[in-house]
Amino acid sequence: MKNQQFLDVIYTHTEGEPTCIVHSGIPYPHGGDILSKREYLKANHDHVRTSLMREPRGHQHMFGVFLTPPSDADHDAGMLWMDGEQFVDMCGHGTIALSMSMVAHRLAPAPQADGITKIRFETTAGTVVSEVKADDERVHWTRFENVPAFVMEQDIPVEVPGLGTLKADLVFGGNFFAIIRVPSDIQPICAENGSYFSQAGEAVKAEINRRMEVRHPTHPHINGLNFVTFWHEGTHPDSLYRNVHVFSGGKLDRSPGGTGTSAMMAMFHARGELKVGRPIYSEGLLGSGRFTGEILGETEIGGYKAIRPSVQGTAELIGYGKWLIDETDPVGRGFVIR
Repeated sequence: MKNQQFLDVIYTHTEGEPTCIVHSGIPYPHGGDILSKREYLKANHDHVRTSLMREPRGHQHMFGVFLTPPSDADHDAGMLWMDGEQFVDMCGHGTIALSMSMVAHRLAPAPQADGITKIRFETTAGTVVSEVKADDERVHWTRFENVPAFVMEQDIPVEVPGLGTLKADLVFGGNFFAIIRVPSDIQPICAENGSYFSQAGEAVKAEINRRMEVRHPTHPHINGLNFVTFWHEGTHPDSLYRNVHVFSGGKLDRSPGGTGTSAMMAMFHARGELKVGRPIYSEGLLGSGRFTGEILGETEIGGYKAIRPSVQGTAELIGYGKWLIDETDPVGRGFVIR
């Protein structure tokens, strides 16, 4: 019917963090780059974002992606990341999930002779290249090279509720992160302390955005701090750290975080604590599984020393949806209760 829109989605989780993959139902215009596709979605289909991310179809912590046609022959597809509040420039846990889902549903290019499928994505933060391992039985994992990650500023004093003045490093890993070490004996990172980290992260984010102008040196459309990362030593003896990422509206990443792992590696590298080629393990809020990170090399972005980060992890397919969105149903376009 004229006032109704049907959408097909795939649902996954990556170590507990959801991804809602919108792979059909959007009539993208021909031509234009990934930024113009995002502007098209904002102008014409932003109700799809709110309808799927928020209640009654989603929830406060839902995360998702629009899988778009590529803009040029150098890419296989586009990724436009979203949550209930806004679009986000890049997402690592979701890249793992989307890449595995594309291979499982034969939406990706044919595998290479070694059984690895390579997918070149365009994002509003730059090109991201995934490698997916699969066989006749199942899809095993995704490893992706993220956009360059770099430290913009170190040791920024911030007030953290209940912990006093701590220091934050401002780091780009596909999104901007304020990274803060917390004492594990006072505020251990675990699901039971989720409410504390949600509130503390929002307070820190507001303080830094009030005091500083945060803008990417070569992608001026990427501006403002949206992620705050708290970390301490890992639970596993061979983990480099355990962390939780707080983003839009106090949402908590359940996974170790892909752009977060990239930012953390850039932070450690800038301090001389992580060398190129050394694999690391990162733990997330749930502690259900770990990501493997590695610095592939060094580079430079807009005058900043940067790294080429690689992140590997796994995701699980958990279901499918065919959603009906009726423009005569205002509640169905999404609402938030906190």
